[in-house]
Amino acid sequence: MLYKTSFVWFRFFRRKTYLWLILAIASCKVIYLCGTEQQKEKNRLAVAIVKIDFVKFYAFINDLLW
Repeated sequence: MLYKTSFVWFRFFRRKTYLWLILAIASCKVIYLCGTEQQKEKNRLAVAIVKIDFVKFYAFINDLLW
């Protein structure tokens, strides 16, 4: 039973953080790559930025500040 519970929490954590991991990795790759690979990473970064729900993010930041 504990195995299933930890697996569920791992999946939940992965689903909530995958977008931020993509942003971090793509940002580093945009800096270090050149040519067509850099363009691909710029596109990937732009798509990841569009997928962020900024309303929830700003609400979270507001809760942290106040």
